[in-house]
Amino acid sequence: MLSDVFFSSIDSKKHKSPLLKIAKLLNRCEPHTVFTKGDLIAVKTHFGEYGNTAFVRPVFLRPVLEVLNKLGTKPFLTDTNTLYVGMRTNSVDHLHNATMNGFNYSTLQVPVIIADGLRGDNSVSIPVDGELLSSVKLASEIASADGMLVVSHFKGHEVTGFGGAIKNISMGCSCRQGKLDMHSDSHPFVNQDHCTACGRCLLFCASSAIEMNPKAFITDKCTGCAMCVSVCPHTAIQIDWNASSASTQKKMAEYAAGVFNALERKLIFLSIILSVSPACDCYPGNDRPVVSDIGFAASADPVALDKACHDLVIKEYGGSDPFKERYPNVDSAIQLAHAEKLGIGTAGYRLIEVD
Repeated sequence: MLSDVFFSSIDSKKHKSPLLKIAKLLNRCEPHTVFTKGDLIAVKTHFGEYGNTAFVRPVFLRPVLEVLNKLGTKPFLTDTNTLYVGMRTNSVDHLHNATMNGFNYSTLQVPVIIADGLRGDNSVSIPVDGELLSSVKLASEIASADGMLVVSHFKGHEVTGFGGAIKNISMGCSCRQGKLDMHSDSHPFVNQDHCTACGRCLLFCASSAIEMNPKAFITDKCTGCAMCVSVCPHTAIQIDWNASSASTQKKMAEYAAGVFNALERKLIFLSIILSVSPACDCYPGNDRPVVSDIGFAASADPVALDKACHDLVIKEYGGSDPFKERYPNVDSAIQLAHAEKLGIGTAGYRLIEVD
């Protein structure tokens, strides 16, 4: 059975507003059948690392919020803290970063909530029937929402080939430990050259897994929460990014399945296919787009949506895959196939153009 993917090109011979197109796409997804008046609805997006300019522009969220407000829901913008050390490592820096990038109450008139707490450890465990995982660790404020409207920037990614809706509800909706689960098959380690033996990591290690001998050393007691990574003032505690692309993509799909379980499938997805950069918006900068601006797509099915977006990029690139050219050893279809196997969508789709 094919899933409906609604698409609107950025082309506009009659100078129609792109914001109107977004509202039309979302309404074709029949949000009134998914969300209920009074629902607390998470609007999940990526606030962009400071210095990056390819992330979704805040103005594109206006029609999203207008649709939700007309339904009488109570939307809030949300994202989660990062595993790496940067401007989104903790909620204080993250909120400052979001404000600088235009995601704040004064521009969009909705609260901004970092879903996994001050230091990225507020989470709930959700069971999944996965090949690699039996449970996933989701950001608590996302798992507690009544539903979610997911706004993704479709782009390239060096680990997964491309990043779209599936990546946004997996990496983007997990706590720090969940991100570590997906990215690494081992616990953090200490770069002894950077460690000053300040002892700060000891104060935050809940499993007493760090010893000083004479500098910090992480023992086998480590549970992988990765809290030490974010609190080390000298970036001495680091991640071994050793998970294969295939493993990471399968775990992403299983985390996405966990989000579907937690929110009882009350999700709608919008993808922005503009400024299609070759790498993630987590970088503090960005390269030129791999294709010209394409438009917007929406669906209740994240698998069909990601497949449609990928196909649209390939078509715009002249029939070949620009992400495969950039990352020849990455098979981006793995995330789609595994997500389909888990029952959260289908790669088969019907593209319905909306003027």
